[in-house]
Amino acid sequence: MQDANINIILLGVGLVAIIVIAALMVLIKALSKSKKETRTKLDRFKERFSKRTQLKGEQARAIRMLQQQTGLAGKLTDLLPRKELIQKRLERAGMKGDLVRYATISAFLAIFGLFAVLALGGTFILALFAGIIAGIGLPHMMVGRRIKKRMAAFTKQFPEAMDLIVRGLKSGLPVNECIANVGQELPAPTGQEFRNITDSMRIGKQLEEALWDTADRLDTPDFKFFVISLVVQRETGGNLGETLGNLATILRQRQAMKLKIKALSGEAKASAWIMGLLPFIMLGLIMTMNYDYGIVLFTHAKAQIAGVGALIWMSIGIGIMSKMISFEV
Repeated sequence: MQDANINIILLGVGLVAIIVIAALMVLIKALSKSKKETRTKLDRFKERFSKRTQLKGEQARAIRMLQQQTGLAGKLTDLLPRKELIQKRLERAGMKGDLVRYATISAFLAIFGLFAVLALGGTFILALFAGIIAGIGLPHMMVGRRIKKRMAAFTKQFPEAMDLIVRGLKSGLPVNECIANVGQELPAPTGQEFRNITDSMRIGKQLEEALWDTADRLDTPDFKFFVISLVVQRETGGNLGETLGNLATILRQRQAMKLKIKALSGEAKASAWIMGLLPFIMLGLIMTMNYDYGIVLFTHAKAQIAGVGALIWMSIGIGIMSKMISFEV
């Protein structure tokens, strides 16, 4: 009878979790509507002004995938979902686009999480859940942090790159030479990305194609604005130096506005961090002071249900707070 009640409770918790997650996804989609509209407009400009040869890129990616899928590590790579998306994320993070290494680290973390929970006395279902989180969630989060840090550095350096291009254009240099100068003068990540553009043009790519390849890899509105301005000027004519100078001013104003928003939302972010970390700190203190009392959360069925429910509600609350304090400028 008790097992039947536990199964009913588990079923109810699962249904509630599905409903809540669906509602949260709808809320996030509604909050990010403006961001999607901006990306849609940029994609329309890209389709209008860019003429790209995607076949060569697809063939190169296929060759890389075939070269990497060998041995045991290659079999682990085959288990990765959406390998092209992971490859693109690794390139955005400035890491070596090595799917084999990524798959190996993910497998190691999954096995470590599984056996760590089993060693602490947890059930196999809880250990399996921890292994999945460690193997899939942790690498994704680490790469995401690298991407965020690198894109923040690129956005900070990009107006200076625009100024270098404007000064080069005013002195009579062609656009290709100005881009090469940016790659030589600025440090990574901006200098590295512009060096990649120059290298792509040296092996035979057109300027527009090399720029759109970089825009797809970086996926930042600032660089897409730059590409659109340059491509439109090449199509219609005009003063490119003045256009890029105005764009650099606008980008600096956007950065200043982002810093103001960050300062104003600092209190809310601190509250979210405190509310999110406090339960885990208390759990650590309880496990330190009274291990037998705290381990019940991982070994008893009803305690596991309550813990999963608490994690779900915490995740929802933190997600809503993060969306409320994030603004698209």
